[in-house]
Amino acid sequence: MTTGTELIEATVERVAAALAAPWPVTPQAAPVSLEGGIGAALFLVELARRDPARLPAAHALIAPAARALAGTASVGLSHGPAPVLAAVQAAARIGPHYPQLRHTLTGHLASAQLARVTAEPDGPGVGWSDYDVITGPTGTGRLLLAAVTEGDQVERAAAEPALRATLDRLVALSRPVTVDGRPVPGWWVPSDRQATDGDRRVFPRGDVNLGLAHGIAGPLALLARSAEEGVTVGGQLDAVHRIAEWLAARADHDAYGPAWEPRLGLDAELARADAPADRAAAPQSSPHAARFGAAWCYGAVGIATALYRAGRLTGQDDWCRLALHSAHALGHRPGALDHLQGPTVCHGLAGLLQSLWRLARLAEDEVLLDHCAGIAEQVARQWDPAAAFGYRHVAPADRRRGWELGQPLGLEENPGVLEGAAGVAAALLSTLPGSTGGTGEPAPDPVWDRVLLLS
Repeated sequence: MTTGTELIEATVERVAAALAAPWPVTPQAAPVSLEGGIGAALFLVELARRDPARLPAAHALIAPAARALAGTASVGLSHGPAPVLAAVQAAARIGPHYPQLRHTLTGHLASAQLARVTAEPDGPGVGWSDYDVITGPTGTGRLLLAAVTEGDQVERAAAEPALRATLDRLVALSRPVTVDGRPVPGWWVPSDRQATDGDRRVFPRGDVNLGLAHGIAGPLALLARSAEEGVTVGGQLDAVHRIAEWLAARADHDAYGPAWEPRLGLDAELARADAPADRAAAPQSSPHAARFGAAWCYGAVGIATALYRAGRLTGQDDWCRLALHSAHALGHRPGALDHLQGPTVCHGLAGLLQSLWRLARLAEDEVLLDHCAGIAEQVARQWDPAAAFGYRHVAPADRRRGWELGQPLGLEENPGVLEGAAGVAAALLSTLPGSTGGTGEPAPDPVWDRVLLLS
C-alpha cells in the first residue's frame, strides 16, 4: 500500500521529469519569468540541493534564460533579472556556480533598486508596486539580502547600499500619513493608484492591504528577516513594531480563532482605528475573509508567518500566539479551504502548504506539521496526467489582478512557481524527509520560498 510520503515523492518526481523534458516556450512560459523556464529552474535547483545530479536539468533552463535577458524589462520578482538571480543564488548553495552571472545580475538589480527606492515619493499614498513582493522592491529586496549575507565580496559590495536604501524606504512607508485630517497607514493606496477599474469601484477612497504578496505583511517579513540577519537601518525595529501592532489590531475573530480581511477600504480602516481596544473579543465575520482566509498571498497563513517572525525577533509573544492561533484555526474552521483556487501557490493549496509548513517549522509546532502532511497528500492526489506539467492553475477567466467574488474561473497551466507546477512540486518537496546526496545529512532548509518572503 502506497504511503502518503511515497505518493508525494512520486509526484515530485513526475513534475521534475516533466519540467526537465523539452517543452515549447509559450507567452505563459517565457524563459525569464518566474512563471516560466526560470521558475521551473528554481524548483529543479532546490531538488538538486538534495541530489546534485539534478543540477544539469536546472542548468538547461538557466542558460537560455540568461541569454534571453538582453533588453528584457524588469518587473520586480516576476520577470527579468530578478527571477534568474533567485535561481543562481540557490545554485550557489550547492557549490560555486554561476559566479559571473551572479555578479552581473546583482549589480544590475542593485542599481535598478537603488534608483527606484530613492526616487522622490509621490504622495501621500502609494501604489502596490511601490512596495509589494511580486512587482515591488520588497521581493527584490529579499534577493539583495541574500547577496549581502551569502554572496562574495563583489555581490556584497553591490547589494548592500541598495538593500539599506530599500529598508529605509519601508521604514518610511510604515509611518502614518494624513488623509482628510486623519492619520492613516503609510501604505494606503488612493483610488487613483488602484490597479484596476474594479478596485476603484470597490475602494472609492482607496484601501490598505494586509496580505503578504501585495500588502504590508510582505514588508514586515523583509524588515524582520533582515534584522534576523543583522542588517538594520535606523528606525527598523520601530517599523516592525508599528506594522505588527497594526496587523494584530486588525485581526477579526470568530468561534474558531483570528483571521484577517485581505484589504480594508479607507473608511473601514478609520472605523477600525476608532474602535475600542477590546473589539477583538467580539466575534466578527467578513465574506472577504472567508474567501481569502487560507491563501499565501492574502490569507491568514501568509500574514501569520510574517507576524510570527516579527514576534520572535522582538520578543512579543502575543504576536506569536496570535499567529499560531490563526494557523490552527484553519484546521477547525468549516470550509476554510473551500475557496482556494486549485493546487498552485498563488491563491491555492500549495501556497497554503508552504506557508503553514514554514510557520510550523519556525514554531516547532508538531500539530501544524501533521496538518501539513495531510495537505501535502491532498495536493499530491490532485496530480493531473492530462496536464503538460501535472498541475493546472485555477484563475479568474479575465486574469484581472483585482478579481472579485463570483467571477468566473478558468484553467491555465504553466511550469512556474506562483501559478504553475514548479511551485506545487517545490512545496511538496519541502515536506519530505531526506538527506543530501546520500550523505545521511538532513535535507537542507529550502531557499526557493524566499521569493514568497517566507524564508
